[in-house]
Amino acid sequence: MAGGRPARPARWAGSGLAVAAGLAVAACAGSVPNPVASAPASPPASPSASSGVRAVSASRPPAPLTGLPAASAADAQRRAVALVLAGANPRGLTSADVVFQEFASPVRYIAVFQSKQASRVGPLTSTQPTDGQALSVLRPLFGYDGSTPVFTRVLDHTDVTDLGYATHPSLYASAPQGLTTSTRAVVRAVPGGGAPPQIFYYGSAGTGDAPLATTGLSRPASARVTIPGYGTESWVYDGHAGLWELASGGPRVNVANVVVQTVSYRQVVSHKAGTIVRSARLIGTGPVEVLSGNAAGSGTAASGTWSKPHLNDLTNYFDDSGYPMVFQPGTTWVIFAPKGTRVSTSAGQ
Repeated sequence: MAGGRPARPARWAGSGLAVAAGLAVAACAGSVPNPVASAPASPPASPSASSGVRAVSASRPPAPLTGLPAASAADAQRRAVALVLAGANPRGLTSADVVFQEFASPVRYIAVFQSKQASRVGPLTSTQPTDGQALSVLRPLFGYDGSTPVFTRVLDHTDVTDLGYATHPSLYASAPQGLTTSTRAVVRAVPGGGAPPQIFYYGSAGTGDAPLATTGLSRPASARVTIPGYGTESWVYDGHAGLWELASGGPRVNVANVVVQTVSYRQVVSHKAGTIVRSARLIGTGPVEVLSGNAAGSGTAASGTWSKPHLNDLTNYFDDSGYPMVFQPGTTWVIFAPKGTRVSTSAGQ
């Protein structure tokens, strides 16, 4: 055991099945130990943390996607809403608990909301095969604007509730930049709860300031993520807020964790519609680099491995010694990084 982490799971061979030819998804139950799934929902870091996290009480359990105290026990059980956005500066990203960034054309942002509501989110864009792989385990209500029939049918093989514009136009409003919606409108369309699972491992308050990783830990003040064909994102750590700021190369956001998850991309073809899209493959395993923070107010970084054997398995993030990485409570930004992406970090002055 290290820093209160669960025991290191055994390694496994193989990488599971993904979307077959981009047209259908094979869902099957995984048998691989999952430290996030087996670990109890953990309260956030101690009250001395730089991010100002308060202790979780029985009346304020942690929000499942951030590890921060939910506004109420009822809010902690609220169903997640996922909306897929595009554009130079989409609205609503700052209210999301988790954002998945996919380097398609254009760059897409799969924003997942659960602990907070967002009154205006957009512009929405079309669904693509990546969405089902990223979202099925979260069982969210899913909003988007258009797609080809073959890609919308992919959602039928997942645990996503399809609330796209074509079948639920009343949930959306027109704006100069494109369609928008609100999380409240989406939630009202399908009453009932069903909180998503905890998808990242947070150290419990009893373990103190558990480090991000057991090995290879560095303490950078800034990082540059260079994506082949898409330029460079510059991230800067704000020690006072305990957050990473996307200073250039993307929308202005502040997040607790940045996950650079290297994945394969494929050209997925819909022959009937004459459509070709660039789609990330999220089932399998590969390298990852994570930026986070600690209670002392410094940024932290470590490399490791991600693993998602099957569609409805959580994605686990292990350090180079095979132990689960311990994330800082708060919003997490996951970059589905194409192969060849480079991450360089710099220490503070």
